[in-house]
Amino acid sequence: MKRSLVVAALGTAQTLAWGSSYYLPAILADPIAQGLGVSRTVVFGLFSGALLLSAVLGPSVGRAIDNRGGRGVLALSNLVLAAGLALLGVAQGVSILALAWAVLGVGMAMGLYDPAFATLTGLYGREARGPITGITLIAGFASTVGWPLRCAIRLARGLPDLGGAAHRDWAASEPAAHPARAAAGSRFRGGS
Repeated sequence: MKRSLVVAALGTAQTLAWGSSYYLPAILADPIAQGLGVSRTVVFGLFSGALLLSAVLGPSVGRAIDNRGGRGVLALSNLVLAAGLALLGVAQGVSILALAWAVLGVGMAMGLYDPAFATLTGLYGREARGPITGITLIAGFASTVGWPLRCAIRLARGLPDLGGAAHRDWAASEPAAHPARAAAGSRFRGGS
């Protein structure tokens, strides 16, 4: 298969994988917490558990890629991530929410950068540097694409655009992170 096609396909898959797993709580933690009547701490705690599970499973995923190659692992990761998202969508309580994040943790272990890079190294050896760089550049847009897309979906479903409110609140609480906002002062803190 042509290397540029592999980079484009895997870069797109990585963008979707990162945007639908790791970056998901950035915009949806508050609506999930509100919808289930739990605190943001619970949502982020379960997300943290998913990250820990992903880390624990990493060596096993790496061995599977070393033994059988990564194409199957990466393909299966998409199904696992989809199952986790489906569970997240039907969660009516903390137990299903925890299960959803656990499944997403398994999917992250199987489908984010580490397995993708191991697969590329298996395919191209020392020549994998260029494809790895290309995929990293493409997948770097995961949050850039994911955040507005999730906001657009919420708006299309008639739900409030919490993304703008969350960003506005963050900007007001962190003016030092943006000198222009710090200079603008109270305008970003709800003042006149």
